Order: sequence, then C-alpha cells, then structure tokens
Amino acid sequence: MEARSARAYQTAADNPFAPIVVNRPARRLTSPFKVVLFNARGCAQPAAVAERLRRPPLADATVILLSEADWGMRRSAGRESAAEVAQLLGMSFAYSPEFAFGRAPGHFSAFFGNAILSAAPLENVRLLPLPMLYDWTKRRRWKLAQGTVKLGQRGAVTAHIALGGRTVTLALAHLENRVGPQGRARQMAQLLDAMPGDGPALIGGDFNTTTVNLRDWRGCAGALARLPINPRRLRAPEPYEPLFALLERAGFEYRAANAPFAPTYTPSGLLPHFLRAKLDWIGLRALKAVPGSARVAPARRGLRRLSDHDFVVCEFTF
Repeated sequence: MEARSARAYQTAADNPFAPIVVNRPARRLTSPFKVVLFNARGCAQPAAVAERLRRPPLADATVILLSEADWGMRRSAGRESAAEVAQLLGMSFAYSPEFAFGRAPGHFSAFFGNAILSAAPLENVRLLPLPMLYDWTKRRRWKLAQGTVKLGQRGAVTAHIALGGRTVTLALAHLENRVGPQGRARQMAQLLDAMPGDGPALIGGDFNTTTVNLRDWRGCAGALARLPINPRRLRAPEPYEPLFALLERAGFEYRAANAPFAPTYTPSGLLPHFLRAKLDWIGLRALKAVPGSARVAPARRGLRRLSDHDFVVCEFTF
C-alpha cells in the first residue's frame, strides 16, 4: 500500500496528531541488524537522503529513526518527506506529527514530526504525549510558516516489529532544547513509563543533550566559558544530563551503541570540533551492540550538507 496524502488521512482521522502508517512486505532479515538515527532538519531532499542511506555504513538498515521530518511544509516544497524516503527504500513507515499547520481549525495540511522506517511491518504504532515545555508555534519563524492555525504537541512515537522470531519495541523521541537537563529528564521519564518495562527494545532520537537550557543565555555563556577546562563537555554530556541515569534504570545500554566523544551536530564545517555537540543517541535493552559498529557518518551530498545533524548508526543482535 502506497502513502496516502496527509490532507485525506487527517480528514478521515479527525485528529491532526494521529500517526500515518504504511506497511510494505518485509524483506529477508538476518542478524546482525542495523539501526540508523538521523535528525533530517525537515528532510527537504528526500531523494538525496535515500541515496545516502543506500551507501555504507548506512546501507541495508533494518530500522531508520527520522526526526524533524516535514509533511506538506512550504520550506520543503510540500513534500511528504518520510513517505518519500520510505518508498525509495522500499520500507514500511509510521509518521507521527508534533506540530500541525492549517488555514482554518480542523483543516490541517502541513505537519512537522518524527518517523520510524522499518524493513519489517510496524505494529501497535502509538503516539505517546510528552510534556510540552516550550511552545514553538509562538516563535516568529513559526508564525511565518504555512497556515494561520497552528497546534503543537510534543510526543514520542513507538511501534513493534518482529525480528528473529521476537518482538522488539521501537521508540523515537525529539526532546526539548529550550529547557534545562531536568526538563529533558522529565520528558524521558514519561516516555519510559509508557513503554513496556522489559523485553527487547530500541530507543533513539535527538535528545538535545546540550547540558544547558538554550533559552538561558547566561547559563549558555557560563558553560562555554568552562569549555577550556572541560573541552569534552559537549561531546560527553552524560554527567550533566540526568536522562542517561533514567535510561540505565530502565535497562537501556547506550555506551556501546554510540561512538564515544563523536559529535552528531555539525551546523557548519567551520565550527571547531570541540563546539560540536553530541545530541543524538541510541539505547538498547535486551539487545547487544556489535562491537565497533557504532559510528557517526557525515550527512553530506558532495560538499552540501543534508542537515545540521549527522547520521548515527549501530548494528545489534539478540
């Protein structure tokens, strides 16, 4: 079944935040499996993103977690980005809006959200609401976005897939950067509480582990001033972000699933390496990261960047 238009689907669902799910036949899957995580910053070039995902070390991913995917947004030429990438790769997908735009109440035609792409059909797809700690719809650039009616709801998307005869829970979240570490921990706690308490699970996303509240310019300036003393702070944020303790308490292992000290945020190649933050993370429970498989791959097409974030990849087994 091919992707339906956002307008038709949302009208039928009568809910601007209802996930859009399109399943395709599973391809033959063998262990080790591969997960790729990517904040696509709108994904305005889905064909270029799909092309990059076909090349090593990203090729043949079993699961792709795609944050900041536009659907019908003007800035990405009205593309249904997650649907296009999934179709080009022959994968199933679930798209979960976080922000909706329309010309009138009840008539939403553009969305901004997250997507799970999978080489196996997705089951039990759910949107899990997270605390809304900052209203992006009130920012000036959002006021100029498509549509005069705007709704926002922070949420994670979860789903189940069958791998190796077992059911694996998938979860994708984009946590807030306009709050401090305690706010992100609050969002993570709510997500973990809503997930199964045990069993194989994979969690990932842009956790925005900046170690500061980006709305607090004094706090940001203070953290930057201390970077010469602790130059790894942005690339090893674990001591400053309590969400990592929550992940461990819930049974998720993240150290082997992520390349140590490798930043994932690269807004410009001119930015010094020590100022590039590690924001995007993968966590595994009852799954084992293949040693040496965790990498960060540049999000480039030639010299042109596809996003201000890079790809995160890891292979895993049971």
